[in-house]
Amino acid sequence: MTKKVLAAILLFAAAFAFAAEPTASHRAAAEEFLIARGTPEILERQCLLMADKQIAAAPELAEHRDKLLDFYRGAFGFAALKNDLVDIYAREFTEDELREMIRFCNTPVGKKLAAVNAKLVPELAELLERKVLEKAASMK
Repeated sequence: MTKKVLAAILLFAAAFAFAAEPTASHRAAAEEFLIARGTPEILERQCLLMADKQIAAAPELAEHRDKLLDFYRGAFGFAALKNDLVDIYAREFTEDELREMIRFCNTPVGKKLAAVNAKLVPELAELLERKVLEKAASMK
């Protein structure tokens, strides 16, 4: 292997490794977008829904609702998932794209979309559960 080929391979590998690591401002934009789109509220509604569903299935757990919520928030809450979500969005979108999406989220329609998405969590969960049960019944 010639030195030029080896140098080109090393340069390509270094560029790829550098591109794979987002800057601090890129990560900040990803986090700002997640907040602007209502992700913390959506995940909180999901945690509440999971705890309530578990209590509905096993009413004796009602006295432990706070502990159930702590568990779900620790596993699925925004604080628990934030770094992973930031990584995902920073990988999939450029910083400029994230800034553009943040601008949209800060418009009246963007704010309404975030609020409606959070509000619809229980309804969407119900829809998915109903569709799964329908599909399971059709497979008998």
